[in-house]
Amino acid sequence: MAFNSLTFVALLLPTLIAYWISRNQQVRLVLLCVASLVFYGFYHWVGVILLLISIPANYAMGRMQMSHRSARLLAFVVVVNLLPLCWFKYIAFVAENVNTMLVLSGVSLSVPRPEVFLPLGISFITFQVIAYQIDIYRGEIQAERSLLRFAVFKFFFPQLVAGPIVRAKEFLPQLYQPISFDAEIFHQGLWLVFAGLFLKIGVADILAQFADKAFAAPSELTTVGAWTGLYAYSVQLFADFWGYSTMAVGLAALFGLKLPMNFDAPYFSTSLQEFWRRWHITLSHWFRDYVYIPLGGNRKRQLFNLLATMALVGLWHGAGWTFVIWGVMHGLWLSAERAFVSAGETAGRMARVAKTVLVFHGVCLLWVVFRAPTIHVAVEYYQRLLLPPFTAEAVPSVLFWWLFLFAVAHRPLTWSLKEARFVRLPLPLQWGLALGCWYFIVVYAGAKLNFIYFSF
Repeated sequence: MAFNSLTFVALLLPTLIAYWISRNQQVRLVLLCVASLVFYGFYHWVGVILLLISIPANYAMGRMQMSHRSARLLAFVVVVNLLPLCWFKYIAFVAENVNTMLVLSGVSLSVPRPEVFLPLGISFITFQVIAYQIDIYRGEIQAERSLLRFAVFKFFFPQLVAGPIVRAKEFLPQLYQPISFDAEIFHQGLWLVFAGLFLKIGVADILAQFADKAFAAPSELTTVGAWTGLYAYSVQLFADFWGYSTMAVGLAALFGLKLPMNFDAPYFSTSLQEFWRRWHITLSHWFRDYVYIPLGGNRKRQLFNLLATMALVGLWHGAGWTFVIWGVMHGLWLSAERAFVSAGETAGRMARVAKTVLVFHGVCLLWVVFRAPTIHVAVEYYQRLLLPPFTAEAVPSVLFWWLFLFAVAHRPLTWSLKEARFVRLPLPLQWGLALGCWYFIVVYAGAKLNFIYFSF
């Protein structure tokens, strides 16, 4: 059920109308639960069974944590939640690597490669509930008493399949009492939905055709073609995930609920550390709070902690060695920054511009191994990018202008998405921006809305 489909509109509008007509909070929560089940079931009805098992189980385990808080119980809860993720997402990867090691060892045995489906958004769902259980253990929150409220927290449909990762202490308090309708928040939510659809349909889907072509046959690329293909993918990935996260926040706002923003102009960062404070913010905070700091953080074994954390970040994105390498390279870069770069602010505008350009291109170069299906393809792509002979070709005008316009509009669009800034703009400007987004949405509405992060 894509966000730009009539099916989704048919689900959203009745739910939204019934939600605001009702003054009873229990009825509202039931409506959100039913809508979430329909939304998720439309994509993958088998996955609903996992949700219906996970919700009461985690609710009960959270209540147990309150009365019998112990490290063993927490470890058990975390393992129980990780097992489905490991099975559905990583079992085939493990089997392949075991078979490779057996072949290298000269053993004539092989491990069967299980054919399993990947439930939508299983990584997001798992991480969100693990954070809930850990926060209870740490005494930062109380276990939720209402199973209905916990169910809404666990599978609220706007962010169910691709985040942002919501903390219980931020979201659950919003569900205790009925929220009064606020026209300003509702209108800002509409803008977020329009802007998110524009980012996905008007930017990501257009650039995807250039990126897919480039990575399909790197050996046939010129140097210029390889770089423009890489730029196209870098912006496509950003616009795709930024677009979904923005729509999720906007859809929540239509119900008077607040979700955290997930991006803050990351390609304008002057260091990789700043990039990760701006890119996929909720995931960065999750790994910081629940992996990096528990490992020891900056206090001891900082290099190991960074490498281990970022390797897990890579593995979270996909079951493949390319993702692990991508994560480790980010870890090495972050370690080098901490070791050799001063913590002070860079003096001078030109120095900041130069650092921004360097960081952007460094991040783009690492996207190669993230996007490439195999290490061999990644090496081949790097050869076209960085090694002679350096060859050129004309850049397609559509690609050039799309990248240029996105670079120009990137920062102002980010500004308009924060808080309620859009609705405070002059009304003619609001209408102009909304109609501009609507134009791209309508023109390219035939494109299949398939978000990259749905598979993560």
